[in-house]
Amino acid sequence: MRVLHVVRQFYPSIGGLENFVQCLVLEQLQAGVQAEVLTLDSVFSQKSAACLARSEHVGPIPVQRISWRGSYKYPLAPAVLGHLKGYDIIHVHGVDFFADFLALTRCFHGHRLVLSTHGGFFHTSFASTAKKIFFNTVTRLSLQYYSQVYACSEGDYQLFAPLCKTKLRLIENGVDVKKFADAGSKQPSKVFVFIGRFSDNKRLDQLINTFAELKKQAPDYRLLIIGNDWDNNQAGLSEQIHRLDLGSTVSIDTGLDNAAIRNRLSEVSFIVSASEYEGFGMTLVEGMSAGLLPVAGRIPSFERIVTQSGVGLLVDFQDPSSAAMTIHAYVEEIGRADFSALREQAMAAAEHYGWSGTASKFLAAYYELFGEKWRLLQGIKFDTRTVAEVIDVFDDTVEQGQFLQVAIANAHTVNLARKDAVYRKILNKALVLNDGIGVNIASLWKYGKGFCENLNGTDLMAHYFAESRLKLRIFLLGAHADIVKACIERCRERFPQHEWLGFIDGYFKSTQIHAVCERIRNLQPDVLLVAMGNPLQEFFIHQYGTTMRANLCIGVGGLFDFMSGKIKRAPLWIRRLRCEWVFRLALEPRRMWRRYLIGNITFLIAAWRDRI
Repeated sequence: MRVLHVVRQFYPSIGGLENFVQCLVLEQLQAGVQAEVLTLDSVFSQKSAACLARSEHVGPIPVQRISWRGSYKYPLAPAVLGHLKGYDIIHVHGVDFFADFLALTRCFHGHRLVLSTHGGFFHTSFASTAKKIFFNTVTRLSLQYYSQVYACSEGDYQLFAPLCKTKLRLIENGVDVKKFADAGSKQPSKVFVFIGRFSDNKRLDQLINTFAELKKQAPDYRLLIIGNDWDNNQAGLSEQIHRLDLGSTVSIDTGLDNAAIRNRLSEVSFIVSASEYEGFGMTLVEGMSAGLLPVAGRIPSFERIVTQSGVGLLVDFQDPSSAAMTIHAYVEEIGRADFSALREQAMAAAEHYGWSGTASKFLAAYYELFGEKWRLLQGIKFDTRTVAEVIDVFDDTVEQGQFLQVAIANAHTVNLARKDAVYRKILNKALVLNDGIGVNIASLWKYGKGFCENLNGTDLMAHYFAESRLKLRIFLLGAHADIVKACIERCRERFPQHEWLGFIDGYFKSTQIHAVCERIRNLQPDVLLVAMGNPLQEFFIHQYGTTMRANLCIGVGGLFDFMSGKIKRAPLWIRRLRCEWVFRLALEPRRMWRRYLIGNITFLIAAWRDRI
């Protein structure tokens, strides 16, 4: 698999986004993925610097760079189209020009697109109204052309869900927890560190004001500000430090590599941030991996990290005097506590955000796009196994005494589920098998290949009963009494090797459900066939399947009608064309015309929209 990661800034630029891409690509290279990076040819924070090399390796990572023009807030780089050939997936990082341009030109380049959100573009309040309008128009349109969208945090998931919920996956940021592992001071100190960009949303001005108040509490407080200027803030911050006479308290360092930063952390006990907006809070976790205790503003991403870790302090930096008093009290408390234990707790909490597990989630999401093991069609997860493989799954389920709900889904099933979120959720907890030409066309449009076999219930059950390696105990539930009775009699004749325990028709009252379940449970069937039609049979199995204690519960729709001989099957040549629905429409036009004519057209329109 070849994956191209498209990101506006990469090494030698330093920041959370750059670090995210670098760590993800390194993990993918180790996993055997041919991962590369495409980025812009200059570092935004180095306005006068020469253009970077067009092509080079950053460690083992192949990097291509292209020119751009316009504002760094929305850099225009149409040359990206000339660098896409040969890749299986284009992974765009951030909601910017690349995200919009590659989406709106997809009809020309034809590549699979996926996107990581990275907080969108709401990091500051600048032009907030315009951003909201853009987000709900241009961004909404662009995301329609992405196969998957990866929310980097719970906050991002909530932000992007109204735009693309069916494509949205929550894969929280991974963190390089090895980079600064155990680098912090082993003894409690009053030294704090901020690591990151000097951008407007980081509110370094409020942080400095807070340390001016902290200095009044104790003269040995210190703040190290480490990172790179982003919004031309460094000069103003230096002037603020001088004006508040904090030269011995607050220092600013830029251009440090990871080794130099690690050395600075040896005297530090706290990682601090007054940021107003963070998609995730990566540097907070990186600091915790060093054994630093987090002291952070009350924003959702920081609150989640501190709450989940059980260590650290949340404060309101908008009131520097109050923040300083709260921080001073916390530092005094830490001095009396078991600092080593708190330090170990911070490092242990950081381990949960390690990159190995995060990268494997991305890889699983990529493989989902190729539909090898299963295919997501209009929100329904279809299995892709053959009849023989499904029969093995059924037998293994019975042998191991497990519970498995099976749904056989055609275009009508998907139409129902598309309108009913509860039904869709139930189906996605079951093993869903493909039935009919409609879902096969949907698979062809979305994945470039159809299903290897048509697993309609009538043929599949006949194969299973004939080819199972087990002597099965089978019970039938559903349909009219005369139909299910005729069905079980024919089954006993055709498949005498199994034990046909009995049947109950599907016209019992709701007050009789307990008695029905108890009778089935007492008989202890291996297989329960439920023929109540969609969606009733799936709801019934979901609610009562484990109560009845059958291992294999299969919703079979009209199976009993066909196996009893009440409804005639289409000739074999029609079935091989997967057009049995045409035959049924001809036999029962008044009953079936709405489902097969209007329903199939509706399904195909939805399938065309779902193909991206």
